[in-house]
Amino acid sequence: MTSRLLLCALRDRLTAELAARPFPAARGAARPARVYLHGLPREQEEACYPFVVLRWSGGEVASEADHRVVLRDSVALALGVYSPDSQEEAGLLLAELLDLLRRILWTTRLLAGRFALEEPLKAAIPGPRDRWNEYHLATLETSWNYTWPPLTALAPSSASVESV
Repeated sequence: MTSRLLLCALRDRLTAELAARPFPAARGAARPARVYLHGLPREQEEACYPFVVLRWSGGEVASEADHRVVLRDSVALALGVYSPDSQEEAGLLLAELLDLLRRILWTTRLLAGRFALEEPLKAAIPGPRDRWNEYHLATLETSWNYTWPPLTALAPSSASVESV
């Protein structure tokens, strides 16, 4: 449940922070970037811009010397913006959204009181051969660490075992 909590807390935080900063939308006036989990909705692709998609991309579990269990989850963010004006404008809007998200993530650092952002925070924009049109895309790679509660806290109570 902790990976789920991480994704939902990150979605809620980004949605709240992005609400105050509109970007041009493919159909009509500017609007804040929408934040989706694991993929775009089944709407027409253009209706989704601007967007941020959060996707759990990996994780690991390790024991520390003090017997704590430390988890690291990787969450990838895919960003998309739209500009009908020019490629230059779309590229600049994407850079602006990347800067905004990096600042939000960097200043948040601790999410839901338990998930700590790890360095480095990696950003990339696909090259022209990968994507070269009015829709500009980028990615952010984040890693978060946290600890599980002690196993005794996760064990079923004796009352629930006896009632079975």
